[in-house]
Amino acid sequence: MCGIAGYFGENWENILRKALNLMKHRGRDSLKIEKVEKGGIGYLLHSISGFVPQPLIDGDFWFVGNLEIYNWRDIADKFGIEAENDAELAFELLMRKGVSACRLFSGQYAIAFSDSSKIYLIRDRVGIAPLFYSVNPFSFASERKAFPKLRELHPRYSLIFEDGEIETLYRGFFTGRKVKDPVKELDRALREAVRRRIWDEQWLLFSGGVDSALLASYLIEEGANFKAIVVGLERSPDIVRAEKVAREMNIKLEKIVLKRETILKRVGKICKLIESSDPVKVEASLVTYFASLNCPKVAFSGIGADEIFGGQARMHRSRTLECIWALRNIYERSTYTNNVCGFAGGTELRFPYLDEKVIEISIGLDDSWKEDKKILRELAKIRGIKGYLEHRKAPQHGSGISTIIPKPKPEYLSKFWPKNIKLGALISGGKDSWYALHIMHRLNYEIACIISILPRKESMLFHVPMVEMVREQAKAAGIPLIMKKAGENEEEILRKVIEEAVNKFSIEGVVSGAISSQYQRKRFEDACEKTGVASFSPLWGVDQKTYLRKVCRELKFIIVEVAAEGLEREWVGKEIGPSEAESLITLSKKYGFNPAGEGGEYETFVIDAPLFSKPIRLELEKI
Repeated sequence: MCGIAGYFGENWENILRKALNLMKHRGRDSLKIEKVEKGGIGYLLHSISGFVPQPLIDGDFWFVGNLEIYNWRDIADKFGIEAENDAELAFELLMRKGVSACRLFSGQYAIAFSDSSKIYLIRDRVGIAPLFYSVNPFSFASERKAFPKLRELHPRYSLIFEDGEIETLYRGFFTGRKVKDPVKELDRALREAVRRRIWDEQWLLFSGGVDSALLASYLIEEGANFKAIVVGLERSPDIVRAEKVAREMNIKLEKIVLKRETILKRVGKICKLIESSDPVKVEASLVTYFASLNCPKVAFSGIGADEIFGGQARMHRSRTLECIWALRNIYERSTYTNNVCGFAGGTELRFPYLDEKVIEISIGLDDSWKEDKKILRELAKIRGIKGYLEHRKAPQHGSGISTIIPKPKPEYLSKFWPKNIKLGALISGGKDSWYALHIMHRLNYEIACIISILPRKESMLFHVPMVEMVREQAKAAGIPLIMKKAGENEEEILRKVIEEAVNKFSIEGVVSGAISSQYQRKRFEDACEKTGVASFSPLWGVDQKTYLRKVCRELKFIIVEVAAEGLEREWVGKEIGPSEAESLITLSKKYGFNPAGEGGEYETFVIDAPLFSKPIRLELEKI
């Protein structure tokens, strides 16, 4: 894989060369620039599969791609194409079949291709290979830092640029495949995924958890030349576990023991590399970066196993849906930061768990297989891996790195990267939506607009009471508001209002206050997927009692409607502080309702919040 860029406008060569220089860590083997109609395209090579410099040009057609297509030889044989590597194969097939050819590719790719009249941008549907673009002037690049005002191309969309206009086409998500013997079929798919990704020599990011231990077992079975590597503080859980499991599996293990000053010295560099000051991203990226510095060329990673097999802590209601939601958003949460930090250390990371065949099997599994990655633990047991039952923490916690960055972490990290991507906040007026906004703002995400829907009198999807007063909240917070009335099709209006927010404010994600309603979150997630933005639900799966105790200390809100046994009319108009929260918790135990009102037992309205310039005054008789 490598780095690609293109720029179409005046002074294109100087601008393009500067962009490639900003991404020089993506390819140290070769740099090449070619002039094309109205601009130029460039390529940075990190050579793995043959040294064939790009860009590739054939008459009016041109191609530049950041790709690792693992089945390229099979495709070449099938279509009788002579090619020295996957790039030549992809270019020839695109000239023959157009962008539909990408359906044949197994692997990770981000491609720019032109047939003389149009420019096409397309990437793998998981979003492993990154790709960003801007419209005026038209440009594209592997990393956001390359040009000003780039936005990420959503993995399930292809883009067509023609005569100064763009068109995006949705390519669809994975559908899932039911199998008779899930463990056997997953074993076969994972073995093939590992086999396809093996190179002459490679490293394995190894924590000793079930994900990396399984990958190690397949590499051993395939006779691969590999060495494992673990990163962490002295005697951190990951290092202790990795040493133990490596001994049991007879694996060569390289330990990278970090010190506090070494980590803090690199924090600013990492924020700028990943273009983020989100603490979770920064801490996980530090693990990848320090490992990659010691892994030449190729390394295997277990990224994706938690997302598709139910390994995340808040996956407990509908695991299949929650795994789908996590996979949809993995491009924003994990793969980009891992990709960038891998290349910064000189390493191309490969992710067998994100192989399309593995994903299809995972989606088709019953929920019971996704309880804390049960199917992976069963597979590890069958394959004779000792220690497979041990549960490990996320990389930043298991390595100990999460203990190093000074608190409050968002404030400390904002010195290196002030603002993360622009978000729209879906606001109903109640405590949950405002607290979700507050969390993302505190994590340095830019809240570009508020999105609010005026529902019909009865709505399963939207909060009904006092939504019109969101205008006053938006004014108090100084955030632009997009408010629309809902018609018969509430899901359609939600999709359209998100599209409007994308066009007006260039948002790349939407945050909602969903806590446990699958009905609401599924429709929110689907709307984001169909409009090509990431979704954020920071409150999902929280303990409602703990949450209620916390939110009443950070926001001021009143109850505006009650609809549960045990909640009398006297609660309406009451401001909820710590003592009122305890009363609600007590009543919820007695009468069996959700303490945070997530089931519609009561509705709230926020009258003051950290972003408000002044509190909102309400006339109680109007409530």
